Amino acid sequence: MYLDLQIYSGLGNIIAIVDSVRKDISIDSKIVLSLYENKGINFDQLIQILPPLSPENDFDVKIYNNDGSLASNCINGARCVSKFVEDNSLSAAKEIKVSTDGGLWHLQAKSNEQFSASFEVTSPIDQITLDFGEESLILDCINLGNPHGVTFQDKDSTINFLKTGKDLQESSYFPDGVNFGLANILSDSEMDLRVYERGAGETAACGSGACAAAIIGISRKNMVAPVKVNFQLGSLLIDYKKESSLIVAEGSATLVEERQIEI
Repeated sequence: MYLDLQIYSGLGNIIAIVDSVRKDISIDSKIVLSLYENKGINFDQLIQILPPLSPENDFDVKIYNNDGSLASNCINGARCVSKFVEDNSLSAAKEIKVSTDGGLWHLQAKSNEQFSASFEVTSPIDQITLDFGEESLILDCINLGNPHGVTFQDKDSTINFLKTGKDLQESSYFPDGVNFGLANILSDSEMDLRVYERGAGETAACGSGACAAAIIGISRKNMVAPVKVNFQLGSLLIDYKKESSLIVAEGSATLVEERQIEI
């Protein structure tokens, strides 16, 4: 069987998309892991687009990390889904609703390469302190369909980001792993961010991680929406309205390549 993949980039976060709307294609964790490890397909997440179970929605999706584990949210992936739908004329609408395991995405095509994804925030922010040898790590934690823990540090922080991200995956506080964010506030409306994603490691960008950091920054650090969140290859603009619990993430999504793989 041959599998058609379209590979997209959301600010360097590489998203492979499988169309199970027009074709009867089954995907599982073993196939996803094989694509990444044995077929040489580079991606951070793979998203399968499916017909909607509810007539109120336009599509359903399943989100996989490159280790085959399931994810419940992926905002860079959400924008790539919006771009995929537009590129392949799956819907004439500029605004669509997509159901995920973590909730409902409201997606909007703003222009040729600019897309927004919005969803409702229902979880509280919790703060924990973890001991790592001689150092303590303060994490503000929130669940946005998947768990996030964010620490705010100065740009000259000595924290070992990669080791800390890996160690947190084995912490008893996070039995299902955690997306670890290291944020540096530049002004009341801008920050730099690195994210170590559970199931994928450090990625060039993480949309839900940007949302988590912005929500915490606005709620706990006196930041003002909209917040510009900078990654290695670009920025996301995050608008969070506390009174309505609605968050909107806007940024680019671009097609990188198309691949046909025998599985």
